[in-house]
Amino acid sequence: MNTYILNEGALNDNLIYIADNGKVFKGNYIAMIKEYSFLNEWQNKETVKRFRTEKSLENYLTKNYPEFNYYA
Repeated sequence: MNTYILNEGALNDNLIYIADNGKVFKGNYIAMIKEYSFLNEWQNKETVKRFRTEKSLENYLTKNYPEFNYYA
């Protein structure tokens, strides 16, 4: 499993977890993104997005994180 930081925040970082080649996460997911949004001064709300295909992951990353390139 590879872990990368998508965006750094004050309380938490948005992270992407990518499964190794030939492996998947539970539920047949190839990648998961944990995003945090501001809730109040002490907490962030966590949202988990899961992807089963590389195309859907690529579309989401180019739309929301255009500076991130996981092929490098």
